[in-house]
Amino acid sequence: MIDIKMQEAPLTFRSSLGEGHEERQSDTLDLLPYAQALRDFIIECDTPMTIGIQGDWGIGKTSLMNMLRGSGDTPGSGLLQAEQCRVVNFETWSYSQFNSKRDLALACLRALARKVGDALAQADGIDAQKAAGLVAAAEEKLDQACKGDKGNSSLDVSAVMIQFRKDFNELVGLWIDSGEGRRVVLFIDDLDRIPPAEALGLLESIKNFIEVPGCVFVLAVDYDVVQHGMAERLGKAIQKTSGKAFYDKIIQLPFVMPSSSYRLDNYIMGLLPRTGFPILADPSPEKAAYFVDITVCTVGRNPRNIKRVMNYANLLERIRSQDNGPSNEREAKILYALVCMQIAWPELFSHFVNEPTVDTVTSLENWDYLDKLPDAQALLDRVPDSEKFKNDVATFFDTLFSVLDENDDGQIDSRELEPVVDVMTMARMTAVEGWERPRDFFVRKVRENNAGRSKLIDTFLENVFMKSVWYLGSECQYRKSGGRYVTIVHNGCQIGSLVSLPKEPFVFRLAMSPEKVSLGLKEYWKSKHSVKQEAITLARSMFDREASLTGFGDTVVDFSKMTNMPAMEAIGMMNALFRIVTGDKTKA
Repeated sequence: MIDIKMQEAPLTFRSSLGEGHEERQSDTLDLLPYAQALRDFIIECDTPMTIGIQGDWGIGKTSLMNMLRGSGDTPGSGLLQAEQCRVVNFETWSYSQFNSKRDLALACLRALARKVGDALAQADGIDAQKAAGLVAAAEEKLDQACKGDKGNSSLDVSAVMIQFRKDFNELVGLWIDSGEGRRVVLFIDDLDRIPPAEALGLLESIKNFIEVPGCVFVLAVDYDVVQHGMAERLGKAIQKTSGKAFYDKIIQLPFVMPSSSYRLDNYIMGLLPRTGFPILADPSPEKAAYFVDITVCTVGRNPRNIKRVMNYANLLERIRSQDNGPSNEREAKILYALVCMQIAWPELFSHFVNEPTVDTVTSLENWDYLDKLPDAQALLDRVPDSEKFKNDVATFFDTLFSVLDENDDGQIDSRELEPVVDVMTMARMTAVEGWERPRDFFVRKVRENNAGRSKLIDTFLENVFMKSVWYLGSECQYRKSGGRYVTIVHNGCQIGSLVSLPKEPFVFRLAMSPEKVSLGLKEYWKSKHSVKQEAITLARSMFDREASLTGFGDTVVDFSKMTNMPAMEAIGMMNALFRIVTGDKTKA
């Protein structure tokens, strides 16, 4: 049995909390009016209340929260004043590193109760000893719940957790009852850094056990996290309606980060000196215009990605200047554009690196050419708005072409392309393919090796595999091994592999004998009368020498007959296989 007391400690790393007043003073994104409006709402709203700060990872959710809460070490540094609001800060990611999925919610509830107790004990007029006693009582209930969750049938976990809620309610009441309009504000960050299914479980625990009068929860959570979590639970086909219903149940006030209103000109101009380009040491709006335009049409409006561009450009400029001296204006523009391309569209950049020719530059402006590239197709699969993406690509290459065409004759020659080749050479040293997930690498290799030859493989890849937990799930790791296969790991153990060879574009292998897999499927057949057992064939691995040197697994899954099944049944069978090889028989 895992002792939750030993697992509650978070990782030690620099906190994301900033000095609230410093965040406001350097508010280049103009977030202060929104922070002030949220402060007023938090102070005046009915409680309990849960506010969801929505937005992609890196879009500025933490910066907005910092304005409200300030620094945990500096009372009064945020917009929420200590005499009315006791602030509790909680970063879920740091706790998830030390807890199994089953224990994460309990560990976080324990930590939140303790943090609330610590925050109240520092307030004037609060009985610190009584607060400590209530925290201890709440922790005891969680210990009991943990034991019951691990098989002690003599414990009624539900009753224990109801008592925990009462203890937590009484703890919060120490502050709420001591003055008019008082409340405890809990900021919960980094939910988008833990697996989506675990994030859902944590949100449910917060809703069920600590959402009590006097509490306002401010959650940094992207709506897509909820959708992905629901897809893992229920399947992709019903995730949209279920995901929205779940989100609406948890979140009473959704607040979408106003990225479309960001003053990006000022923000990017303030960061451009980081690149180290001499021409941008003190950029004027005129000099900065090109860099702003290139940034917006590639990495978009995400502040964190923009900072990555600046830092990466600085690294490449340092490498380049060792031999060639500082970049002039044209060289700086070319280097910066290619950095933006690499970070925003690694698939296209990889194609460009492999063929840095004049023909490639001119061809990449043509979407008919791009549409036939497997790399471009993989990129299209992950962008939310394909038409905007196509327009952005066209804008990027038009802009880059105008810089490369030094003599303004409407053509690019080899001499004009030389700065591009130089940057490509440096980029090879800095992990060109570093942003491609191993599972996406495998999908790309299947598409390349199959190239439309087998409709069966295309159908299985697109309609079954990519909609199953094998592709969508976050419960296991995919590790790229060489240039042909991906090893699948669960809880530190290899459970199988996905192999793509020119002669066999899609090989699916499990690290379990066919007999054991078949035995595990027996319960599945019983519960799914409409699914015939002949729909899947399991064979012991027997490959030629080339194939035997790649991948991992004792059983080859022949999925050919699965393509004749209704898509949801085929996906269900794939999910059942996953539960069997991972040992989670309750969901098989």
